[in-house]
Amino acid sequence: MEYITQKDINRFNLLWDKIGDCHIWKNQLDKDGYGIFYFYKKSRKAHRFSYYLVNGDIPDGMVIDHLCRNRNCVNQKHLRCITKSQNSLENSLSIGAINKMKKFCKNGHNLDRVYGIKKRQRYCSTCSNEKSKRLRKKWSVEAKHVKC
Repeated sequence: MEYITQKDINRFNLLWDKIGDCHIWKNQLDKDGYGIFYFYKKSRKAHRFSYYLVNGDIPDGMVIDHLCRNRNCVNQKHLRCITKSQNSLENSLSIGAINKMKKFCKNGHNLDRVYGIKKRQRYCSTCSNEKSKRLRKKWSVEAKHVKC
């Protein structure tokens, strides 16, 4: 980011109000609810600008996470730099995040087995065994009716 002057910092600090522990952005918000700060002829995310003021450059591939879960908060104590996948799994209602939190299958058994290339997919061995038994029984009944 370009050189930041004290004038820019003062202008930034005029655009938020302290409410509780959060510093709530009171200026323009984007369609997702994040604050927008106009700096060096470009629109910037206010929380990213706030993080940059204290910590410097944000590494490539990293995102700024709100620990307070308030998208328009610019309090530097509420911001941390994490990976995109970490942010997705820890802080969202995505299918991946919901499934990662699950400990039991829909029948109440432990998700005790893993599979897949990276061993990240889980399943219930009890339900899997019961399904195999049902299918073997079904196939044996069908095989008796086949006339070759």
